[in-house]
Amino acid sequence: MFLRHLTITLLAGTSLIATAVAQTAPNETANARAARNARAAAQQSAPPVQPHEAAQRRRDGAAQSGLTAAPTDFGRIDIREGGDGATPGGVTRQDIGGGYMIQEETPKTRSTVTRDAIDKLSPTANPYQMIEMLPGANVSSPDAAGLNGGNITIRGFNSDQIGMTVEGAPVNDSGSYALYPQEYVDGENISQVSLAQGAPDIDSPHIGSTGGVINVYMRDPSKTYGGLVKTTLGSYNKRRIFGRIETGDMNGLRGYVSFSRYHADHWAQPGQDDRTHIDTKWVYDISAGNRISASLIYNQAINNNYINPTLAQFHTLGFSPAYAGSLPSTFITGPDQSAGSAFNYYKMRINPFRNLIASAPSVFTITDKLTFDTVPYFWYGYGNGGGTSTLTENPIGTVSGPGTFWGNQRITGVDWFPNGIISSTNKGLLFNPSITETYRPGIINKLTYQLDDHKIIFGHWFERATHKQTAPYAYLTAAGEPVDPYGSGGIVVPAGQPGAGSLIQRRDTMTTTMSNTFFLGDTWSLFNDRLSIEYGLKQTFINRRVENFLPGATPVVTRNDTATLPQIGVRYRLTDEHSVFASINTTFRTTPNFALADAFSNTTGLKTTAANNTQSPEKAITFEVGHRYQGELINTSLSFFATQYRNRQVTTNTVDPSGGTALLTQSINAGRVNSYGVDFEIGTRPIYNFRPYLSAEYLRTRLMDNLPVTLAGGAQDYLPVAGKELPRAPRYQLGLGLDYDDGKFFANVRYKFYARQYSTFTNDQQIGPYGLMHAGFGYRFDDFLGVKKPEIKVNLYNLFDRRTLVGVNGVQTNALATRGVNGGIISGSAPTYYQGQGFAASLTMQVAF
Repeated sequence: MFLRHLTITLLAGTSLIATAVAQTAPNETANARAARNARAAAQQSAPPVQPHEAAQRRRDGAAQSGLTAAPTDFGRIDIREGGDGATPGGVTRQDIGGGYMIQEETPKTRSTVTRDAIDKLSPTANPYQMIEMLPGANVSSPDAAGLNGGNITIRGFNSDQIGMTVEGAPVNDSGSYALYPQEYVDGENISQVSLAQGAPDIDSPHIGSTGGVINVYMRDPSKTYGGLVKTTLGSYNKRRIFGRIETGDMNGLRGYVSFSRYHADHWAQPGQDDRTHIDTKWVYDISAGNRISASLIYNQAINNNYINPTLAQFHTLGFSPAYAGSLPSTFITGPDQSAGSAFNYYKMRINPFRNLIASAPSVFTITDKLTFDTVPYFWYGYGNGGGTSTLTENPIGTVSGPGTFWGNQRITGVDWFPNGIISSTNKGLLFNPSITETYRPGIINKLTYQLDDHKIIFGHWFERATHKQTAPYAYLTAAGEPVDPYGSGGIVVPAGQPGAGSLIQRRDTMTTTMSNTFFLGDTWSLFNDRLSIEYGLKQTFINRRVENFLPGATPVVTRNDTATLPQIGVRYRLTDEHSVFASINTTFRTTPNFALADAFSNTTGLKTTAANNTQSPEKAITFEVGHRYQGELINTSLSFFATQYRNRQVTTNTVDPSGGTALLTQSINAGRVNSYGVDFEIGTRPIYNFRPYLSAEYLRTRLMDNLPVTLAGGAQDYLPVAGKELPRAPRYQLGLGLDYDDGKFFANVRYKFYARQYSTFTNDQQIGPYGLMHAGFGYRFDDFLGVKKPEIKVNLYNLFDRRTLVGVNGVQTNALATRGVNGGIISGSAPTYYQGQGFAASLTMQVAF
């Protein structure tokens, strides 16, 4: 029953046409199963374990192809805290490449990082930093701790084109598809993070994933009562405490609750980060094949923002430019509170956010051939990115000249510079955060039926997300701080004007997105599972409604999209060690909500962005073919890929579609992109306690169409970008890692190199190649007085203090003035970049009981 249970693809938040893996396939022959089990046993050098635990341990060596619901797609993995050769942090010392590889079985490219690697990173590392070493992961981190997010691109696709799930629940922004990795699970509670570089699986719950998908899986609760306490101290006044308590098994029910608190000053002063986080997960094993699990993640953080400089600013100001640490006197004396760049005061540049993720992936065995998986989930988020606006006062009766506008309506009679006098010479500096509040309930249901050599799945994903986005104005204190960092309150329209009593806002929209996806798939296993064929079809229906409450805006814009997405993959096992695979996958990304809303200047009342509900979804088709070697000592994965991508969505200048010649921005179809390349990784099991790992990627991208633009006066032209490369798409990446662990002393070193990256579509600005090296070492003491393996470790970030830009933050079409195809001069704009932190160190001490 246990082996059969491992085949159940629980978390329908990901791929549901799971490969019938040899050791878990119900129809596998005894000889085939014995051969694979013998190979897996030979690969393990940990102390002897009980038979049922040995079966669990083999799962580190082979993952099912589906990114499934319940707790991980590798089957049920229980962290054996303090026993069976694992450390309290879950390190087995056996995982391939020091925890950067597993024996994948999926017929497409995928890479996975496990506890053996995660536990040795800094305790504050976010999922981007955890997978940075994997092939194709182009990660930009502005801080060592990972508390400020950063960015990731994979094969040229940006983070808002990549899907992400946590315990099966989708966590991309439901409107823009942005990712915020610092908000998710504490590292101590993450079991694995997998990266499918090419495409999501057939059941992945995403409507904005043209590229690949990242899946984060929480560890299961221990079956033994206990706990873990950890404290970290480090550079820049870094302080963190973490505690977790485990209930142990209580008649089939087990769970844990953890709490962490973090504070650090910014390396580019002034500024600081504060984070409070709670995780809990519970599992109820009803009987063999029947299981309910539930997790809850709560995060609250208030961070100051780092500056993302232009190239000119970086060269002029040098490394670590930061926001201002003091206010100019004119902030108090006026008449222009923004004079002297008061808006760059660091206490106004904040990012407060709180969010909650709940998920309950569960599986029920209906018959010996039919199982039912369900994943209800709920995501809530509320926060903003800080920022200010400078508003000019208009006495009542003003009808022209500079002023303050709510949509296209002039607002008069407001004392923006609160000195009791309303004068057209007064300008107030107001806290004006872009607030987002999201409610996102959903459910994924799936039936799996085993019919001889076929594993047939049928399922449905439903979600209704509401996404309220506002930008009210609020007075700052005399010290230049927001009264409420979350932006509550606001200033209303004075009596006697249209909309009197309404909040004056820079934006005010409500997006409702209804997603319905049906999927049907089959895994056909032949020749005792030597040959596995996966094929399936996903049909998605998206209804998006954007209500815009600003005066002058189009009040309601709707967009209905549908996508038919077939997938097929083949895996053939040549021998027990050698296998080949090939796949064709289709993906899509529906139009983001910001493209469906008009926007206005709050100083002129003119429209600055026009809604566009005619834009087709982005679509891509990805071809992959590869080979894997899975030996007793060495494991390799090599894959060749090619992607054809069309309807690329880009924001550019255009003429107001409602009439006139005024220029504004609009999201448009920028045409096609072709890309191809190679991904490779190799790792070993322990060799005299050493485990090396190497990953590499070669990537070529090519823009196939010139970019339509509109010049001043309304003339049409094209930016000559055909034949250029995508921004944020380095041609080469190389990762090198080496782990040593003898059970007591451990050490590791990691190096990641990136080739140059363009920051514009015309390829007229770039950052050069760079590489960063990180390291860590520590010691585990013997148990004493009921304390299990007390541990001390040191993490070293940017070992050689490399001062460099580490990624592109804001892509532009062109940095320099460029002559268009039709002869017009197209002005340029400066891209912005992420600064990388210099050397930093942290010391972590932990005890378990």
